[in-house]
Amino acid sequence: MTRISWEKLTWSEIAELDRDFTTIIIPTGAIEQHGPHLTIDTDIFNADAIAREVAAKSNAGGKQRVLVAPPIWWGTSPHHLGFPGTISLKNETFTNILMDTISSLKPHGFYRFLILNGHGGNIGNLTASVSKIGEELGISIPALSYWQAITDVLIEVGESEIGGMGHACEMETSLALFLRPDDVDMSRAILDMPQQPTPWSCIDFRAPGFLNIPLDLKRDSKAGIIGNPLLATKEKGAKIFTAAVERISTALESMASLKKSELTTSRY
Repeated sequence: MTRISWEKLTWSEIAELDRDFTTIIIPTGAIEQHGPHLTIDTDIFNADAIAREVAAKSNAGGKQRVLVAPPIWWGTSPHHLGFPGTISLKNETFTNILMDTISSLKPHGFYRFLILNGHGGNIGNLTASVSKIGEELGISIPALSYWQAITDVLIEVGESEIGGMGHACEMETSLALFLRPDDVDMSRAILDMPQQPTPWSCIDFRAPGFLNIPLDLKRDSKAGIIGNPLLATKEKGAKIFTAAVERISTALESMASLKKSELTTSRY
């Protein structure tokens, strides 16, 4: 069986999976504005693309079976609602979707999961959600945002000043130029550096500020961009994508050695 998409399997194929050697990646992201030059599915597209490449790489390497669940398209994006096209979930709705997903799969013996996130606005909610899943469902599920695994690579390839990799920026535009250039309109990309309230509230994937002031992109940017997409290139996107896949694949390989007792709480 070579398919990696959960929804492309039959129930009987799923029933035959070895629970101890099957990991299910759940991509999370957002449907939100990404400036005038990127499409509104940027965050979930990136998370799903990385998840699929991680699964393909992991499945080629050994007996561990990695499958990708249908992505959770929508995230918590109230700070983007000033622009048309954004669809934002309430925090509790996002958490409930995750809870219901795990609740549907756990009774059939699955306990190895990874949430692979592509939207910065989901991070706080994911921290709370995996804690709730552990408390109520008894499974310890790791969650990561792909850029957090490759900070050194972003520093290496980034040419913009700090603030240039925030949203629809040098990083995300580079990924889009590599993964799907036909969906990028560079003629509409503009320099739109963040209007940060203080030096400690900078929005940048390489060096986020420690002072977390809630964003409002309509207020804090000119065109829904935070950063410098004009410095984006396909070559940078290739390096970012490859590094994210390699780091996350390595993490999954390490997690595969964990026993069930190390991923489930003692009271379950």
